[in-house]
Amino acid sequence: MDRTAFLGRARRRLQGVGGPGLVTSFPATPASGTDASPERFLAALRAVNGEGLLVARVALRDAIATALIADDGGQAQDMKRSAVVTPDVSDFAAEIDAALSDAGFEVVRPATGQEWREHASMAAVGITSALLGVASTGSVLIGSDANSPRAASILPETHLVILPVNRLVPGLEEALETVAALATTHSAPFLVTGPSRTSDIEMEMVLGAHGPRRLYVCLVE
Repeated sequence: MDRTAFLGRARRRLQGVGGPGLVTSFPATPASGTDASPERFLAALRAVNGEGLLVARVALRDAIATALIADDGGQAQDMKRSAVVTPDVSDFAAEIDAALSDAGFEVVRPATGQEWREHASMAAVGITSALLGVASTGSVLIGSDANSPRAASILPETHLVILPVNRLVPGLEEALETVAALATTHSAPFLVTGPSRTSDIEMEMVLGAHGPRRLYVCLVE
């Protein structure tokens, strides 16, 4: 049977058959608890090789610049001194642009998906927000849509997240409920837990193997 005939037969057999709906609520687990404090989130983030701090908005510019300068010791990184900035951090655009200028970075805001991939692959830093942060694991949930193109989170060497502190939730249960709610509007939301890492080679931990080697989260009060 050729492909066209096979698919036609499958469509006829499945016509009118509905699949199960997505689970939209999840029971709390003891590991998650009820604590969604910044202190818990930052402790969990550091436990998975991430970095971050709690900062007042008036100090955000200096915090971003300090984090980026500390990343390279104040030295230029050859041709990789640009930063891609996603639309979902537009509320903090003034602080971000000033901080990137202070740290010697060129700000890039691509217009199309192809441009995002091209510029993000050459950028030293990708700056995004997140839909929420999970206090029990130090994870951030990236929406992966037009306001937060996936390339900005996975292609640059450093991923810097600007996250309002009121978006913290205690555990993965709340994150999964949010993912279920995004099913019809977002193609591939994903959780980021620390920098990319692997220990496949000689059982030694290597950071940045399949994505950013550094994850830094600014929790904004």
